[in-house]
Amino acid sequence: MVHIALSSLLDTDLYKLTMQQAVLQHFPTAEVTYRLTVRTPGALFSEACIEAIEAAIQHLGTLRFTPEEIDWLRQACPYFREPYLSFLRQFQLRPAEQVRLTLTPVQAKQGSLHIEISGLWRDVILYEVPIMAIISEAYFAVCDVDWSLQGQRERAYAKGQELFRHGIKLSEFGTRRRRSYAAQDVVVAGLLQAHQEAVASGDPDAGRLLGTSNILLARKYGIPPNGTIAHEWTMGIAALRGYDHSNRTALELWEQVYCPPAFTPTSPSNNLTIALTDTFSTKVFWEDLLADERGKQILRDWRGLRQDSGDSTAFVERAVAMYRQIGIDPATKLIVFSDGLTVPRCVALQELAQQHGIQAGFGIGTHMTNDFVRVSDEGPSPALNLVIKLYSINGRPAVKISDDLTKNTGDLDEIAMVKRRFGLDGGEHVEDA
Repeated sequence: MVHIALSSLLDTDLYKLTMQQAVLQHFPTAEVTYRLTVRTPGALFSEACIEAIEAAIQHLGTLRFTPEEIDWLRQACPYFREPYLSFLRQFQLRPAEQVRLTLTPVQAKQGSLHIEISGLWRDVILYEVPIMAIISEAYFAVCDVDWSLQGQRERAYAKGQELFRHGIKLSEFGTRRRRSYAAQDVVVAGLLQAHQEAVASGDPDAGRLLGTSNILLARKYGIPPNGTIAHEWTMGIAALRGYDHSNRTALELWEQVYCPPAFTPTSPSNNLTIALTDTFSTKVFWEDLLADERGKQILRDWRGLRQDSGDSTAFVERAVAMYRQIGIDPATKLIVFSDGLTVPRCVALQELAQQHGIQAGFGIGTHMTNDFVRVSDEGPSPALNLVIKLYSINGRPAVKISDDLTKNTGDLDEIAMVKRRFGLDGGEHVEDA
């Protein structure tokens, strides 16, 4: 059997830990379920692949945060407070009771994969990223082996050179959909090499590698771990507290953990105030935040926004207009783009932001850590398209709408209700996951 095993609980994205600390403070007794959706059409998993996935998930239960890792988190992430670090010292995943994996047969010895995760939000929030990484690595070690790691560092280095030449400031966001840990490792190494050369060039307009979302690799390479907020934060809060002003409520609760007086950022890398706008569509986000002075003050105080779906041009134009409407110079704000980015797309978005007088940052994921060709014919070797989303909290459905209104996740009836609630039009295709 193929052996896949994560080596550390730090092998995850930073925002899972920042959300875990916030959940521990605000919702310590909330019970949740998450569900997996495999969006890749026709993707089937063999019995051997399922065995490898199940073994790797069970192995997660043997991992602990080490004293050295806790000490590093204390230094690298000053927003993590001692009660949370004490919680991590005792933290343990219990996959035998928290994760349910099933295979639905489709053809001989192959089938579709189903995973449900359940437990206290504070306890199971860390499963999503490692399980997605495990599934991808197992699939490409067992089911689809027509690819090679050879040349991946050089490919990442060349991408970094091109991006930095255009002045692009980026973070590597590829943990969840990486082909393997080794693939992400060489990507970060290649990007870091290009970054170091850009710095050494002395060109003040050259781009930079701002860091990686992967905490383990940030520690390994001595670069900042970084991230924003995931959709699940707003999804869960809306399900628990209602949809009225759910975006504002989510940001207010976040402020109570990561803004003064609780924490005062000392650098951009530990300023965690980048608002994700599209949980229920960016239209709803702006309506919510602009409805009263409290919401407007959040927009003034927060560093910027993340654009993760929809029309980027319309997003930038609206953001600039809304900032100006409330007396904010857009040049002081940042948009982090993270929606299916490629090198040419980043260059175009950088130019778009410059034209509109707003700062731009980029979180690049799949195009870095799962950009491969087949060995047999050098054609594209596509990544698996997976999502694990919050499905319910305290028995109430949790849903995501996004700015692509035909691509929703969650309970079908709840999605329809939320769309009616917010007056959103769109197609009726939904993904029940």
